Amino acid sequence: MMSTYQRYSHWVLLGIVTAVALLLLAYFLRTSLAITGGQLGAPLDDAWIHFQFARNLSQGHGFSYNPGDPQPGSTAPLWTLLLAGVGLFTTEAEHFLVASLILSAGFMLLAAWLAYGFTWWVGRHQGMALLAALGTLLAGRFLWAGLAGMETTAFAALSLAAIWVYSRDGLRPWPTLLFALSSQIRPEGHLLFALALADTAYQWVRVNDQWSMVNVRGLVRQVGVALVVYLLVALPYILFSLSVTGHPLPNTFYAKAGSKYLFSWRTLMETVAFHWRDNPVALLLLLAGLWPLWRRSRLAVAWLLLLPLFVGFIIDQVWHYGRYTLPLIPLQMVTAVLGLQWLWGQIQRLWPQSRWTKVVFPAVVILLLVLAGGRTLPQWATTLGQNSQEIITIDVAIGHWLAENTPPDALIAVDDIGAIGFLSGRRLLDLNGLISPEMWPVIKGEPEGRPRNEATARLLSALQPDYLAVFPEWHWEVATNPLIMTERAQFVAETKTVIGEQRAFIYEVVYWPYRATAVPTVPIAALFGHKIRLLGYDLTIGDQIALALYWQSEQPVTASYDVFIHVLNQNGEIVAQADSVPVIGLAPTTRWQSGDIVKDSHTIPLPPDLPAGEYQLRAGLYLRETGERLTAVGADTLGDMANLGVIHKP
Repeated sequence: MMSTYQRYSHWVLLGIVTAVALLLLAYFLRTSLAITGGQLGAPLDDAWIHFQFARNLSQGHGFSYNPGDPQPGSTAPLWTLLLAGVGLFTTEAEHFLVASLILSAGFMLLAAWLAYGFTWWVGRHQGMALLAALGTLLAGRFLWAGLAGMETTAFAALSLAAIWVYSRDGLRPWPTLLFALSSQIRPEGHLLFALALADTAYQWVRVNDQWSMVNVRGLVRQVGVALVVYLLVALPYILFSLSVTGHPLPNTFYAKAGSKYLFSWRTLMETVAFHWRDNPVALLLLLAGLWPLWRRSRLAVAWLLLLPLFVGFIIDQVWHYGRYTLPLIPLQMVTAVLGLQWLWGQIQRLWPQSRWTKVVFPAVVILLLVLAGGRTLPQWATTLGQNSQEIITIDVAIGHWLAENTPPDALIAVDDIGAIGFLSGRRLLDLNGLISPEMWPVIKGEPEGRPRNEATARLLSALQPDYLAVFPEWHWEVATNPLIMTERAQFVAETKTVIGEQRAFIYEVVYWPYRATAVPTVPIAALFGHKIRLLGYDLTIGDQIALALYWQSEQPVTASYDVFIHVLNQNGEIVAQADSVPVIGLAPTTRWQSGDIVKDSHTIPLPPDLPAGEYQLRAGLYLRETGERLTAVGADTLGDMANLGVIHKP
């Protein structure tokens, strides 16, 4: 039992933690606003994704990003539900933004309180508990997360609370409920609950030297009740995901997760590097704290060590400053402080009368621990502002531009979906698959070395977006192809700290190469190599020839053929020509399947000194490696060429 003095002192120390948290949050917010010119923002576009899901949910559209299209695109359904409460009263972007920042900052403070409480429960030392809480707040990355408007700090708080209550009470309904809520804030929570089940089984085997039916029934009853509680919370979203995509986890897992290797050492090294930069002294002390923590909470140690390994199995590199393991920061600080306490105890046993061991050693280490964390605060405060400014300059600006310059029923293909979707009010096609599972075959299904832009062009031809709002470097061949795209606007950020690119462009689609039907202006009959048919063409003549050919594949084509177009004079001499892979490389014949129709536009400049008169226009297909042409048959063919008739140069 705690004495009245202990209770009072706990509240005083928690008050100190709260005051420090508010001061640091104010410093970070002020620094960020100075960089953004006073405009409030979020450092990740993902925050806006939650706003869109929350707004649609509150407006009766269910769990959907594009209204009427249910999608398990939110990795944090519980976070979405919390924000949906805002949508019951307002749909303004500023209100969602403020609410999300208050929530993420509040959970950051709660995580610091829990770090205090958990450390006290394990080590029974108020000073050390205070140090763990302050160490959490002095991790600049955790403060950045506190003003990110994201679910990261909520997962840190709920997972730490679940570990603490489970370590104290075992697998009972209350800790199980916390595990379940954690899984609805981040899908990694499922792993945490699985570890708790494994720990429960391990503890049962340890205690029960002799197995009996009574003991087995007790274990089954305990685990069964826990599973029921867990599934009551977690199962609805799993079933929703299964009903929509056929997969149990949110779309993000299948769009982002995946590794070329069984395990990515790069991911693990980058993860450890982030936690080292958070506080190198804490990471060193953590090694000494694992054993004392293990004696009170095996689950805490397992979670601390296994989550980074788990992330290495599912992704090849870290995302957004390692935010998948960022929730471990409070537990890292708890373990570090317990390590300091353990080392202090060991040294005092060796030199019990030494003043150095009683005062100097802990004072020096505590000072180093505080300085190691505090030194990164200016850097992370600046990073928060730079991140927010990039999102405002690019994603927010694109959203406003689309709202003002595109038809309300336009379909926009995008790289970032958050602010663009929320602010534009347009239907989005997500090229990264977070809300568009139809993109998964392109993202995941392309063999090594096969250009993804070709598959993207084929799929987008079927889905028919009207505009692209993209980073052109990510889709260079599609975005910069002058045959199918016209640039409408561009947005440039001064820094490149979080988005990955400094330039984003909006393109209006001229046409997509693959078509369901074709009605050429001039129909012709020409079949090449018994597998590719030329249905006809459109023709415009001026200082240059604008020619659009309509090809149809009779069967899958295994070789890549170039198209040649020749302009011949009366003597059969070539006076102008063009050669290229169809649609300037975007629709190679190796992509064609039976029944495909491809619109293939070409521009053939005419020599300025070419005399006026009549010229013959021919077209065909050939292998670039050998120069061998496909034979042509049909009423409008001449040997290995299609006869496109006579043109008149004025």
